[in-house]
Amino acid sequence: MGVLIVSGSPRKNGNTELLLSVFDKELQRDNISTKFISLSGKNINHCINCDKCIGINRCIQNDDFNSIYDEVLENKGFVIGSPVYVGAPTSLLMAFLQRLTYVSFNNKRPLSRKIGGPIAIAGETGQLTTINCLVDFYLVNEMIIPSSTYWNIGIGVHKGDIEKDEKAKSYIIRFAQNLAWIIKSLEE
Repeated sequence: MGVLIVSGSPRKNGNTELLLSVFDKELQRDNISTKFISLSGKNINHCINCDKCIGINRCIQNDDFNSIYDEVLENKGFVIGSPVYVGAPTSLLMAFLQRLTYVSFNNKRPLSRKIGGPIAIAGETGQLTTINCLVDFYLVNEMIIPSSTYWNIGIGVHKGDIEKDEKAKSYIIRFAQNLAWIIKSLEE
């Protein structure tokens, strides 16, 4: 049972990926296998509500969605990270999550009881609005969200700034520890 970590940032190697790497390293310390995917450069269309996914557990659109969806299904854990764009998650990440939800809903809800949660990074503010939006994705899909000592948020204006945010790193490390504990408890 591994954990898929997805960055919803259109920027490669930015603050979102850096904070997700803190999470990734902590899971690996706990001997939890991980896989990282960046949505940067991926072609993810918006859901067109065609209902053609019903019964096939796939989306009929020809883009990068289905290969990532397969990775979500193969892992017990699913964690997403997003920078704050205009007070919300990126549109790229939301397009992916909305299609993910729709395909799951129409195919016996395979996301149910997966374990994960969101991480949000902003230059100044908007992290909690972003976290709340992303938490809704987990809740509507019947997923299990481990807690931490605070919200899974960080602050970083310029590339690399997040590495100086010791509070953020401590929140993410504890989040990873709690997620690992749940996965290990389920395996026993």
